[in-house]
Amino acid sequence: MSHAMSRAKWMRASIRLSLPAVVLFTTALTGCDRLLDVTSNTHTVDAATVFGLREAMVGATANLYHSYDVKIVNAGLLGDEFANSGTSPGIQEVDRRILRSAGGGGAGRTSSISNGYYTPLQRAAAAADLLQERILAGGFTEITGTPADAAEYAQASAYSGFAKTWLADMYCTLAFGGTGPELSTEDAYRIAEQEFTEAIDAAGATAEIRQAALVGRARVRLILGDDAGALSDAQAVDPDFEFAATYSSNTFEQRNMVHFRTWDFGNWTVGPDFRDLTIDATGVPDPRVALEKNPHAAWDPSQDLYTPWKVPSPTASLTIASGDEAQYIIAEIVGGTDAVDIINAVRARNGVTTTWTPSGGTNEIRDKVIDERKRTLFLEGVRLGDLRRYIDKFGLDFFPTSTPQGFPMGDQTCFPMPDIERNNNPGL
Repeated sequence: MSHAMSRAKWMRASIRLSLPAVVLFTTALTGCDRLLDVTSNTHTVDAATVFGLREAMVGATANLYHSYDVKIVNAGLLGDEFANSGTSPGIQEVDRRILRSAGGGGAGRTSSISNGYYTPLQRAAAAADLLQERILAGGFTEITGTPADAAEYAQASAYSGFAKTWLADMYCTLAFGGTGPELSTEDAYRIAEQEFTEAIDAAGATAEIRQAALVGRARVRLILGDDAGALSDAQAVDPDFEFAATYSSNTFEQRNMVHFRTWDFGNWTVGPDFRDLTIDATGVPDPRVALEKNPHAAWDPSQDLYTPWKVPSPTASLTIASGDEAQYIIAEIVGGTDAVDIINAVRARNGVTTTWTPSGGTNEIRDKVIDERKRTLFLEGVRLGDLRRYIDKFGLDFFPTSTPQGFPMGDQTCFPMPDIERNNNPGL
């Protein structure tokens, strides 16, 4: 289904099939006892479980969607999209970037705060990888012809690429599949790049999956310093493209957790760097980062609560990949008047009618691309990776220097590998 439409998505209903996000193994979808069984090893799915192609694809999709909203919330807390408005010590540690190193405990290693997002991300990667393996092994009679060219193989590969990209965004080191070696962030991005390539190269890939994989590969290539490859991929993406994760209110677990943490629960608030943003010097509020102030009391009574209109309901969709992101990748690489044209075109697609004209300052266009990307791609899963990339590429550090409560920050830019991995992975 085409996503060539206005991206003011918090003002429209989702047009995509809403699949369960957290209830991964439900009988409501398929009538089967199980879609996928996750063993005590959080990286593996029981390969002996018998399930069909439809069930496997539903399970992989549900795993991916569930991991995504959890990733956005927690990566946003370590970065600058969210801040602590509650009283949980684990949340405070993440917000203050004072995570413990190996053997030191703390939210980055041992608590439910850490395991609560590492496990879903690893499960999403494992479900997609198992689906790839079964397709290549000829495990589904519905697939004829070359397995690696099947649309389902392309979809599973794209899912694997995104799950591994999100893990690389968040973790300093990690491992996949319950084996060694311990991988660096760069190693993980390179694995994700290959997964996206598998999706792109599959002859039967749908246009939507191929476009999503092109955005994903452009993203990781930009991070890895392959500007030529990133530019080629981004230029092949329709500027109006959007690939979204969808949610439902059928059960609590299927709700969008970005909405729950901000609108309902109030222990996350939109960070100060995203509050009261206006269009250039006009004083006009920027609709891309529209916020509601104090829809209810924050858990920390000393703080105001800011909630995002971009995610106005528990069923709001979340963009995974878009033509807007591809356009910003092009703008960052080419710069100059082409970048200015892209800035203004993306603005127009997102409800901003004011055009921007540079005054000629040093790095002015680059800095404007960075700022515009931050606003348009707010809560679209790229910000923590961007913050880390800007330090490495430009020497620009946009991480917060204090919390809204005035507490000083540590200097960590990624989560250490949690103990759930070290204690259960015999390959490390």
